[in-house]
Amino acid sequence: MPAQLKYEDILIHAGHYFAAEWYFTAEGRVPAFDYYSVLSELDQDRFDDLIRYFCDAKPGTLMPKTFYRIEDPVHKIYALKPRDERFFTFTTLDAKIIVTNAYHKHSQQMTKADMECLETAARCKRDYLRRAKDGTYYEKR
Repeated sequence: MPAQLKYEDILIHAGHYFAAEWYFTAEGRVPAFDYYSVLSELDQDRFDDLIRYFCDAKPGTLMPKTFYRIEDPVHKIYALKPRDERFFTFTTLDAKIIVTNAYHKHSQQMTKADMECLETAARCKRDYLRRAKDGTYYEKR
């Protein structure tokens, strides 16, 4: 973990069953948080509510597609959908929800720009898995 980031900086919510975290790059950038930080208070509150709901739900609980749905079944990338924002996420075997990046919904169907955001999420997941396996993603405690 980059020296300037601590686990508390990337932890969004530690729930009963899952912990949600912001993904960060090797350089210490946190793309989804950067997006979140410029949203209106209403949009931030809605995101926070959905994260808490998800983290406190028992594993296997079916989430309404209006809030959460799979966007890339091959890479198992999901979209958390507070209002018109889409936050891409994936889950880990140790019950973490990693929020990678986000975009503002443009239309009913994903546009080319939206698809590029989804591809970025898949790259973030691969990067996370590689760095976690190598022991370089989290700070040594």
